Amino acid sequence: MKKYLIALSLVGLVTTSCYEKLNITPPNAITNEQVLELLKNGNDETVTTIMGALADGLNAEFKHTGSLNGWSNEYYTYAQALDVNRSFAGNDMVLSAQPPTGDDLAMYNFTGLRTSDNVTNEPFWIRGYDLVQAANKVFNLLTDELVAANGNVKLKEYQGRAYLTRAYGYLFLMENYGTDELGVPIYTRYTLAQEVQARASAAATFDSIILWTKKAVSLFEAAGIGYTQNVNGDLNLGVANYVLARAALWKQDWATAITACDKLIANYSLMNEQQYVARNEPGESGEKYVYYAESRGFTNLKANPECIMGWDNANKGRESANYWLNFMANGKQARIDNRLYEKIADQDYRKANFQKAAFGKFIAPSTNGFATDGSEYDIGSYINLKFAANVGIGGKIGNTTVSQPGIIDYSLFRVSEAYLMKAEAQAQSGQGDPKATLNILISARTNGALDCDSYPSMSGMSALDMVKLQTRIEMWGEHSLEFYNNRRWKVNVDRSGSTVHHTAGQIPYAQLVLQIPQQEINTNNLIVQNP
Repeated sequence: MKKYLIALSLVGLVTTSCYEKLNITPPNAITNEQVLELLKNGNDETVTTIMGALADGLNAEFKHTGSLNGWSNEYYTYAQALDVNRSFAGNDMVLSAQPPTGDDLAMYNFTGLRTSDNVTNEPFWIRGYDLVQAANKVFNLLTDELVAANGNVKLKEYQGRAYLTRAYGYLFLMENYGTDELGVPIYTRYTLAQEVQARASAAATFDSIILWTKKAVSLFEAAGIGYTQNVNGDLNLGVANYVLARAALWKQDWATAITACDKLIANYSLMNEQQYVARNEPGESGEKYVYYAESRGFTNLKANPECIMGWDNANKGRESANYWLNFMANGKQARIDNRLYEKIADQDYRKANFQKAAFGKFIAPSTNGFATDGSEYDIGSYINLKFAANVGIGGKIGNTTVSQPGIIDYSLFRVSEAYLMKAEAQAQSGQGDPKATLNILISARTNGALDCDSYPSMSGMSALDMVKLQTRIEMWGEHSLEFYNNRRWKVNVDRSGSTVHHTAGQIPYAQLVLQIPQQEINTNNLIVQNP
């Protein structure tokens, strides 16, 4: 029998004591057949012993806190940075109060960032295929036949995680590299000598993503893995149905999108105004600006009943997102474009998460005190307060040791997006009433004051255009959704007429797709490059 190094099958995650527990030969002598036989007949304990660490690694792969290409630049090497920074290449978010320079200018103007030889391009490719490879290592062992033969709930849960991770990896790749005609190379097994594949069609790639995600949903349901307010990045039915809905929108599979969104809407609640809006709570000793992370859902997941997937700080939440979106962390300024701000109704409490007038001087906490001798920043107009916090969770007014400004959570996917995706699918397909769906979200954000017909800036709009506007307002600054929606909706970036943007340039939506990285072109002779 072929000897199979455990480093390949189980990636070195099973300890010697586990081998003794399973009463099998030492790791340097174990065969692939022995492992498969144990899994085929094993109970929960055996399955967890063999596969648990590898399957748990899939949860961690979604946040991927390490560098994606060996570099340490905050804006293009970490997964959370990739989830945030493409929004700066759009219409609705403005980077900095002063004209940006250097790397910031390149990010803001998307200058050359899409080209195959740019170092900011490659991490997106690596990010997607890291997810795929992590999943495929699990499939080296957890085949459909093995899981069907055993029926163990742990096997089903772990295989569900693998299907979901692979699906999300390919969705991420398609959102960045896919075209109307071409998808990306599809790999379903991991080997050290991977045989290169040509690009699948876009239709075939999305069909695969939807198939895998539906399998994840079925496996989670069979294993009793439900919906939770997710603060640990767990892979569950909430995350699976979110990925399914988003992929279905790209595929224009409207019925699947609606069904997945209905499941999310039934299992998560919307934030109220207290949970949603940032508020200044000045101190009794004359502190001018005090924003507690603990006070609201965007920075504290315990106050966010919408969270489908996120991480608390202990689980590496808010690293790059906090760096780019919270001006109280380091003075980085992410501002809303005035054209979008003016479309938010005055009765809409989401407007309070932005400040039209120049914020003015802000002093960050230091090791010596609070807002006294720390770094001073001049904060401009239209600044976002949506993610602002200078006192972390569990902190209080005082120096950085006491205020703990870095202890902030991160919500990646929220249920409010499910209302928007469902309304879009209804508007696109004619199935159901998109305005009725949208009215639930608008009513929640205006405390019952407005609906689709009375929202001032939506007068005369089609239902689909209403959805698009509300998506831009509700999801501002979250996981680069504007960038991907501009691609999906075929919307050009056009900054003409803005009083906040630094340039009036345009970026055609076709130029938002990334070219395949040069390293992949060099090693895969079957690949076809994007324009």
